[in-house]
Amino acid sequence: MAKRKNFGLKNFFFSLAAVCLSFYIFQNVNGSVETIVAENGNLEDVIKAYGIIIKDEKVYNASVSGNVTYYCEDGTKVREGQLIVDLNTDTNAADISKQITEIQTAIDKRKNTGNSVVSLSNETLVSYENEIQASILNNELNSMYNIVGQVNNNLGIASYENSYEQFDTAQLETMKASLNSSISTNKVPYYSGQSGLVSFKIDGLENEYKFEDALNITPSSTVKKEVTVMDKKQSSIVAVNEEIFKIIKNFDYYIVATVDNEKAKLFSENKFIKTRVISDSAEHEVWGYIKKINYGSEQSVLILYFDDYFYKIYDKRYVDLELITDIYEGIRISTKSLIQKDGLNGVYVQDASNIIKFFPVEILGKDENFTIISTGEYIGEHDRRIIKINEKAYPTVKIFDKIILEPENVYDGQIAD
Repeated sequence: MAKRKNFGLKNFFFSLAAVCLSFYIFQNVNGSVETIVAENGNLEDVIKAYGIIIKDEKVYNASVSGNVTYYCEDGTKVREGQLIVDLNTDTNAADISKQITEIQTAIDKRKNTGNSVVSLSNETLVSYENEIQASILNNELNSMYNIVGQVNNNLGIASYENSYEQFDTAQLETMKASLNSSISTNKVPYYSGQSGLVSFKIDGLENEYKFEDALNITPSSTVKKEVTVMDKKQSSIVAVNEEIFKIIKNFDYYIVATVDNEKAKLFSENKFIKTRVISDSAEHEVWGYIKKINYGSEQSVLILYFDDYFYKIYDKRYVDLELITDIYEGIRISTKSLIQKDGLNGVYVQDASNIIKFFPVEILGKDENFTIISTGEYIGEHDRRIIKINEKAYPTVKIFDKIILEPENVYDGQIAD
């Protein structure tokens, strides 16, 4: 009797396990499947590299030591002959130069806005003007500031920074001329020798990468160097022979890209290439011209010429590049959805009736994540487009098809829940 009970219990557990296994198999074969919708898209063949920016730049050095007065912001476009900085050989001259700048600002504002002047009586104004000029000629700057402050008080002006704006243009010009004459022997002006962008950021590689030598650069000379950028505008004092600013021509520049020799064979000289320049987490697409390719034993350099986008990277030396060698356009699907069936590349599609069907595809380009396939040839309004493989026509994938992401888990004709 006990043996019979044990036998029945064993049969019960065996039957229960069989039912559970059958349910598991049924769920995996006929259960829901993961899909992705086919959509229009494109894919790029990209070669990544780092680039060295070679600029047409001229560095200006201080001929004497002293205090610097700056007249431009970094990255400003300047004309040939424009005053960039004054180098003052003593502190007194530096203070006077600051006052000249403030007076010139007031003159410019007067000319641009035509603001009216709150005037004093002629006798009072002449008296103040004589006192100011006497202070300037005697280099008594503090006395001059006090006199200007008295004018403000009489006019009801609370802010010192607007003090010069209360004089008319002729009076301001007289004051500026007097100030200029008082420091003429202590001031060394520096002008731009060419038009371009002014920069006070010096990286020390200006003589390493010369614009006129760009076409001769070789792979051995493109090893990335440590760069310490010195912003000269952060200091008001310079030593003799120290760099103070540079002027960069902004109409043309080179970027030298280093690639393996095998990749270099994908490019040709005197051809345009779409380039993505990446710097400071920002990127921009710009067309470059392959001026020259210099081959080495293992690596080669592409010398790319550009005439656009420079204002974004004028103060950079190294940038990341993506060289776009080809662009494929068509229907974008997941690469992992591809499978081979009967010697054909294709995918499984779940139709509106949840029936899974295999469709061949023509692959145009792919990477590890996505594949671009051909949209096929048009047949009719309600027909799928076709592709031809070995002269035989096959209906193919269309936009909005639900593509199976795990093709190895399904079969042609299966009904998905």
